[in-house]
Amino acid sequence: MTRLERQIHQAVKDTAWLIRKAGTSARLLRPVKAGEDSFFGSFESDETEIGTISIEKKLLEEQDLAEIGADAVADVLPDSGVEESDILEIEGIRYRATDVKPQNFFGAVTHIRLHLELEKRETDGA
Repeated sequence: MTRLERQIHQAVKDTAWLIRKAGTSARLLRPVKAGEDSFFGSFESDETEIGTISIEKKLLEEQDLAEIGADAVADVLPDSGVEESDILEIEGIRYRATDVKPQNFFGAVTHIRLHLELEKRETDGA
């Protein structure tokens, strides 16, 4: 293994350690699509729990969040399995992943940056 390969490997390990060290976890939920062939299109009928993942929520100014169109930003491990439209429940607050961006260090994915929006749930008007 070359020196660069060792440094890349170490960067991946260090980033994973930092995310885990943040000490925050999130329930990862995936919406189940129903009505795929419906005239009105598909809709989310339920959700499946994928599991619990380590997460590092970023502390950003409201102005910075507004600029990128997110309510929160977080980093997760590359193998977390988060996809766009997934729901993450962090400390009792539900967010929808609107942007899932792998972060690279000389070709190795060190972590995934998520842009999160507070989940907007339809109410029945009651």
